[in-house]
Amino acid sequence: MNFIQKVTINGFWGDRDLTFNFNEDVNFLIGINGSGKTTAINLIVAALKADFSVLDKIDFDSISIILKESNGRKKPEVIVLKKENNGVPFREIEYRIKNSASEKAEIYSLDEYEEHIRFRDFPRHVLSREMRNVYGKTIIDHLNRITSVSWLSVHRASPSEERDRKSFESTVDRKLDELSNRLVRYFSILGRQGSGLLEKFQEAIFLSMLVGKTHQRSLFRRDTELNIESEKEALNAIFSQFKLDEKKYTSRVDNHFTTLTKASKKVSEGDGLSNIDVAAIILNDRIDSIIDDWNILVEKRKEIFKPKETFLSIVNDLMQRKVFSIDERNELKITTQSGKDLPLKLLSSGEKQLLIVLGEALLQQNEACVYIADEPELSLHVKWQESLVDNLLNLNPRAQIIFATHSPDVVSRFGDRVFDMEKLF
Repeated sequence: MNFIQKVTINGFWGDRDLTFNFNEDVNFLIGINGSGKTTAINLIVAALKADFSVLDKIDFDSISIILKESNGRKKPEVIVLKKENNGVPFREIEYRIKNSASEKAEIYSLDEYEEHIRFRDFPRHVLSREMRNVYGKTIIDHLNRITSVSWLSVHRASPSEERDRKSFESTVDRKLDELSNRLVRYFSILGRQGSGLLEKFQEAIFLSMLVGKTHQRSLFRRDTELNIESEKEALNAIFSQFKLDEKKYTSRVDNHFTTLTKASKKVSEGDGLSNIDVAAIILNDRIDSIIDDWNILVEKRKEIFKPKETFLSIVNDLMQRKVFSIDERNELKITTQSGKDLPLKLLSSGEKQLLIVLGEALLQQNEACVYIADEPELSLHVKWQESLVDNLLNLNPRAQIIFATHSPDVVSRFGDRVFDMEKLF
């Protein structure tokens, strides 16, 4: 997927031109209130998401967004033009999308469709459905093929959202509720992947009973060549994973390795082996095979659940007076210092905001994407602001971050990646 390399806006607010040469990793738009940073960031998002309602309302002549492959040469380009349209009280919006710098642009226009005028005053949910029906295989799909945008505006509702809001819930609470549902779905997917590995492991256990899989190591090994404690630990972990009663297997595991140790010592000393000794050695060869498969499974499961564990580690490190975990229903669970469960809705506004910003990065699933947010620092403690970008990159190192912010703490060590709106005009 591509990141944003360059954005050029002509006729911004009627008579101004803007150019951003973005970094591949981190970027900040800064400026006093009214400097245009929020409008500029909204325009970039609207152009990449084909949000025609927002494009209608922002005053500009054209916007060019040049993309670039992270490890490639192609440079797709998205151009949005606002053209005068005789006899119509608003300007026509035209898209020109190029898959590479050398290719001819594909052109899309709202005015190709007879009913486009009524779309502009529809509520957002109706507009989105209608636009998907009309443009599903054209503009939107074309944009999705060349870029992935993760847009977060927690405290600000877009103009199109503002007029059809019917709920008394705050924007933050609605965003948090949406995030919670998305996290449940994501953690459920991870859980199914982990369960699939366990099923394959069970299959490997049954197959290990058959002759066929051999090891490079000798069957009759000396006692000094064995790693009894490591094998015992792995075997106990296997039984525990499958929820066997510890009382039923602990003594049998101990007895097996005691017998194996004695048999291996006899091998070292050249003594004769009893039938029980031989059985223990042969059985341990199968156990070794199972443990090998188990160790592979453990590493694969760690990789699968690493995003979840990283997310929980970051959240718990930042909010030390509460413990965040995932319950058996894959829902986010919060426990207070006194051991009581705390509903999400009772978190402070800053805690909710932090969960939303971090959760959005987690849900990008380590995919290359452009993460754009408007003032993500609102309500966040200064210490949370200082580590915000590093934590986001920890959750998704492949994200290109573009934030509009007032906070020098959010900018932190990335002071060389700042675009001051007042100096760009």
